[in-house]
Amino acid sequence: MGLAGRTLLILAILYGLVFALGDYVLLHGRAPIWIGVLFVVVLIGVQYLLSPWLIRLCFTIDWDEDEIPPYVRAFVDRMCREHNLPHLPIGIIESGTPNAFAFGRLRSDARIVVTRGLLDILTQEEAEAVLAHEIGHVAHYDFAVMAVASMAPLLLYQIYVWTRNQNNLRIVSYGAYVAYLAGQYLVLLVNRTRELGADHFSAEAARTPNALASALVKISYGLVKERSEAERRVKEGDKEAKKEARKQLQFGHSLSLMGIMSASNNAGALALTAASPEDAARAMRWDLVNPWSRVYELSSTHPLTAMRLRALNRDARELGQAEVYPLPQDVHVNWVGFPIEFLVWAAPLACGFLLFTWAWIGKDLRKLGFVPPENLLQWLLIGMGVTWAIRIGYRYRGVFKRSQVRELIDDLSVSQMRPRAVELEGEVIGHGVPGAFWSPDLVLRDDSGMMFLLYRSSLPLGRLFFALRSADRLVGERVKVRGWYRRGLKPYVEISRVEAKVSKAAGGSGPVTLFGREGSSAPTEYEELVERSYSRWIQLAGSALCTAIGLIWLLGSY
Repeated sequence: MGLAGRTLLILAILYGLVFALGDYVLLHGRAPIWIGVLFVVVLIGVQYLLSPWLIRLCFTIDWDEDEIPPYVRAFVDRMCREHNLPHLPIGIIESGTPNAFAFGRLRSDARIVVTRGLLDILTQEEAEAVLAHEIGHVAHYDFAVMAVASMAPLLLYQIYVWTRNQNNLRIVSYGAYVAYLAGQYLVLLVNRTRELGADHFSAEAARTPNALASALVKISYGLVKERSEAERRVKEGDKEAKKEARKQLQFGHSLSLMGIMSASNNAGALALTAASPEDAARAMRWDLVNPWSRVYELSSTHPLTAMRLRALNRDARELGQAEVYPLPQDVHVNWVGFPIEFLVWAAPLACGFLLFTWAWIGKDLRKLGFVPPENLLQWLLIGMGVTWAIRIGYRYRGVFKRSQVRELIDDLSVSQMRPRAVELEGEVIGHGVPGAFWSPDLVLRDDSGMMFLLYRSSLPLGRLFFALRSADRLVGERVKVRGWYRRGLKPYVEISRVEAKVSKAAGGSGPVTLFGREGSSAPTEYEELVERSYSRWIQLAGSALCTAIGLIWLLGSY
């Protein structure tokens, strides 16, 4: 772990300790709740005031602007004059990870940071569009807005902590905790809204929305490629190279949380397209028409790239410019079948939630006059087991049919809940976490494109066991895969069965990454390797156990 990663980890631990110990002292000192609320406000305020110093501590930023292309300084100065902003210092991080971010408290002390990787892969027009996006964050006071937004869930958490041990306030405690969980998603929504606002500012200020759209796709692709290369060096390199690669991986993860693009968003899907505008547009159509994309986006810090590009396309048309990534503007979300799918997905979760609710505040609800149906808990447990089994059957269905990657990408109806049973044949060109031998997930390439393969296990350490025993041996080999094609933030096939002829030598045919093959060795002996996933059967066993316990409990109550 590099300096930035270690520093962030230590600061996170210290911040958590201060919060936890502060609450402990205040609670056991019988402080009133307003003291707990004030404690959160002060803690967030201190964090907000110290945040610029913490960022400078965590990242090695060179503020010598002689290292920055002159057009960068000239463009930022022009934007500042046109929008009545103070002079914005520009720093550079010597890293191949392409990203950029702004930080500060208010406009007066804001700063902009870019990486060398960003300047290397973008044209001047694209780099200026990214800089305008970061200036948009400064102009919109986004640092202060997000600080205030992040305070709300913590305040709700304080209400929960102060009331959870008071019998007459147990319902208030429960409501505060549920609101706290919902508040986390609302903070993410605010963050995504601010990102879209910065995109729109860039389109209006720089008048190059197409350049920002192109930059976003390049950055997405570049984030995955840079991570792939770093993972390959961790696997292949000498001691010093591995050390530097690990530092680069940690840095890239830290930076993606605050940069213009997050690698944890749908960058992986765009990486499969090799950054071709036409293929990228095809890969992103699913995000526009499938309602499940809105569900998956709820837990993301950044909007889906398709949503950002569609908004930028609207800006381009208003400016009389042609679109670089021709995403359809008149498509509508296809809600056919979604209510049933959502009901099947949510039913076991709802039963579990009601069980949890009754265990927490059931006695208080009785005091308020709520009389539950007889044997409610037993029926909820049975309902959870039955609906869980129905969900498993719904998610693992269909007759396996021979397919190719390109036609799968074009299928806009699939989701996590609506799978497509497929058979694929092709070469495994790398790991899902590129180059990482401990990754159980793989990347397959056939004549029409590339696809992620997911190995799912419902047993503890099951995925790691598959990774260490078989996954690395499949890399570089031609395989036949049966599984269920699904779409989440990226497309993937969940493996049911994979088979291949592999070398008896433990390392397969040499290290391979998502972005290229690095050497090979001709095996002299082969063996048949067949792996299966039993995840759905283990899940069914769990649902049957849940149902059986509920039935035994129910029968014992008579």
